[in-house]
Amino acid sequence: MVAIHRLATLLVVCAMTASALELTVTNKCAFTVWLATTPNFQIPPLPDGEVRLDTGNRYVYSIANAGWAGRFWPKYGCDDAGTNCLFGQSSAPCPSDGCQPPADTKIEFNFPPQPPTSDSWYDISLVDGYSLPMEIIPRGINQGSCIATNCAMSLDDCPQDETTGLGDLRVIKNGQTVACLAPCKKWNYPPPYGFGFSETVDPGVMFCCPTPPVSPLECRTGPVIATKYVNLIHASCPTAYSYAYDDEGGLHNCPGDTSFDVTICP
Repeated sequence: MVAIHRLATLLVVCAMTASALELTVTNKCAFTVWLATTPNFQIPPLPDGEVRLDTGNRYVYSIANAGWAGRFWPKYGCDDAGTNCLFGQSSAPCPSDGCQPPADTKIEFNFPPQPPTSDSWYDISLVDGYSLPMEIIPRGINQGSCIATNCAMSLDDCPQDETTGLGDLRVIKNGQTVACLAPCKKWNYPPPYGFGFSETVDPGVMFCCPTPPVSPLECRTGPVIATKYVNLIHASCPTAYSYAYDDEGGLHNCPGDTSFDVTICP
């Protein structure tokens, strides 16, 4: 009877392990990437911290049964400690010359508690800008809004003559383009990367769409959708977010027990 009880316990543990949510990230870039992460407001951070991914390596994040919500972004051109990066250090600790603009390609997830009573939500966010190609693939499902989303835009296509006087959106370091600023970030991020203007002042308020005072409908029908940046993203990466309320193409959801595979530089 004891043996049968132990076998039953083992089967339960195996079943729980097999059904655990995973987020697997693989680096296919020709260089090392450090993957940074931060949780949404009042959600505990993942215990993994920043993860180093050399070319061809992958890392598996195990999502706790309590669920998790937050974002990831790539840092690259870093030293062996993941600091002094060419790009991606948009939050402390920052390089000696200051934090870099948050124009990283971001991936965002919201996993519900398990067993789920709601969907998981995910997206590739280019609301602040774009740096490296990224792809998210839900495991075992490809229908409705539960589909692969990716962006592999060339930084060579970053607008250099954006509308309304925004001009060159490129972020250039050491003579190379390392990221492309979204119109809002060009407007509100401090020099030397942006203008450092308040996002409550015209025309920046309609690029950044803070709510209030700008409603989602006003944003979706406002001047941000006519910018070269947003049109470039819509043409090159139609399943990614290009501005704050770009939900129709950018926001995706899958059954709450879905695991995901992410590739950097797919």
